[in-house]
Amino acid sequence: MATVLVVDDEPQVLHALRRALEGEGDKVLTAATGTQAVDLAASQPPDLVVLDLWLPDIDGVEVVRRLRGWLDVPILILSGDADEERKVSALDSGADDFLPKPFGFSELTARLRALKRRSVRDQAEQRLAFGDLVVDLPQGAAELDGSLLRLTPTEWQLLEAMVTHPGKLLTHRWLVGRIWGGSHGDENRQALRTHIRSLRAKIGDDASTPRYLRTESGAGYRWLAGPVTAAPDGEPTPTVVRRPAPADHTPVTTTLHDLNNVLTALHLALHLAQSKVARLGDSTPPGERDAASEKAQVQLRRCVHLVDRAGDLARSLREAWEDQADPA
Repeated sequence: MATVLVVDDEPQVLHALRRALEGEGDKVLTAATGTQAVDLAASQPPDLVVLDLWLPDIDGVEVVRRLRGWLDVPILILSGDADEERKVSALDSGADDFLPKPFGFSELTARLRALKRRSVRDQAEQRLAFGDLVVDLPQGAAELDGSLLRLTPTEWQLLEAMVTHPGKLLTHRWLVGRIWGGSHGDENRQALRTHIRSLRAKIGDDASTPRYLRTESGAGYRWLAGPVTAAPDGEPTPTVVRRPAPADHTPVTTTLHDLNNVLTALHLALHLAQSKVARLGDSTPPGERDAASEKAQVQLRRCVHLVDRAGDLARSLREAWEDQADPA
């Protein structure tokens, strides 16, 4: 079961995505703003992020940048924005894939499955060497000077987190959330320090003159060493980060964004209704059949409401387009 963080400012889309993904067996965390998303990712690190670009407080591209400072999981961008530059900016900032709205549930789940497979494959291929220290991620083991290190499960989780986020500041809060879940008490902060000291001793690192792991006073820890294997060209490739183009909030683009959100919610609501009807059969007890039928009717009524709203937005879009075409 994967933990998926879904970020969207449209309540209908957020509700539909939660219901649909939970039906696939995923644990779903939801956020309606960029600030909520960053805070939630820090306290409950997800396995995958589904992020809308249009957010009320922080631009979605900036959210990607902030998450990429310490979170190395697949990020799927959802947006009804037709601006190609914003799509490129999101991908350059660290997003892994882009799915335009409106979309069907089958396409969404196919993209998510591909991202999950890619993430597992990328991690499985990693055997990282840091001088005398070798970390074998697929085997869950580490060696120092050719000798196998006897690490506790917590020490291994910490080492894995460090070597897979080289050069990035891993805050106390993020590490505690990753190791112990949602608990962030002082006792876990102290336990973190104790495990870090033990891990340092086992990998032969000195806190005063660190080769691998540096303490960032009052903030967290940073893994200093990079794998000894060089990039194919011998030089690190600089990351090109483009600043997002200013959001175009003209009546046409705003209405188009809202219309794409409504159509996306409509697709997902129809999927939920169909899945409930499909579960009904002759062997279904009458009570369960009635309950499932009622839930399906609720989803269908929501679809009717969304169709009406889509019609209103389409009319508004036509009027806004005509106003822009003939400003006089």
